[in-house]
Amino acid sequence: MIDLEERGVPTVVICTTAFVGLGKSIARSLGLEQGALAVVSHPIGGLKPDEVRRRAEEALPQVARLLARAAGP
Repeated sequence: MIDLEERGVPTVVICTTAFVGLGKSIARSLGLEQGALAVVSHPIGGLKPDEVRRRAEEALPQVARLLARAAGP
């Protein structure tokens, strides 16, 4: 992620609600104070394909918004 960001490629990390704190902490430790996190419902493991699809659909608007914000005006 950092390498892509350094190259000017906006990135978004997708995490579940159980890992938001950890995701923010890691972003800060890597110097990514504005680290873009899209958050989906926990858990992901053990889900059936249609349930994973729903999680992806849940993340998509967040990812699009965060990437648009990173791209700027």
